[in-house]
Amino acid sequence: MPTPDFIRELRTHIGTAELWIPAVRGVVVRRSGAEPEVLMVRRSDSGRWTVTSGILDPGEQPAEGAVREIEEETAVQARPVRVAGVFATHLVQYPHGDQCRYLDTVLEMEPLGGTPRVNDDESVDVGWFPVSALPEPINDDQRMVISWAVDAGAPARFFTGTP
Repeated sequence: MPTPDFIRELRTHIGTAELWIPAVRGVVVRRSGAEPEVLMVRRSDSGRWTVTSGILDPGEQPAEGAVREIEEETAVQARPVRVAGVFATHLVQYPHGDQCRYLDTVLEMEPLGGTPRVNDDESVDVGWFPVSALPEPINDDQRMVISWAVDAGAPARFFTGTP
């Protein structure tokens, strides 16, 4: 994920010190078959499969950010259905030394249109996957947010441990 300009500006003042960053994960759930499917991307930086996610721009609402990120990364148009959960990630340290934690708002999203494709340089593959057959490699936190989103109508979840 390219570093937004406002983060680069902050880094000129704080160096590589830990930074708290608001982010969003948009879990696009397609419920047209016997089993829900989720839209996933294979990241170009790690090779891992993830739901669409990204850093919110200053002042940007999480729902707007999720809609934007999904379309930018996959060419799929989606709308927010509900907040599925909120959690803070573990400390992330990048190879160049920057440290951060993300406060992720997880949204269940409904697809409206568009054919999934790799739409930017952040991913190398994109596709729909049944919840029972998620692609590998995938992290546990991805499985967690997918389970939150596919539990239709459930109240928002708030993680109380280490993801």
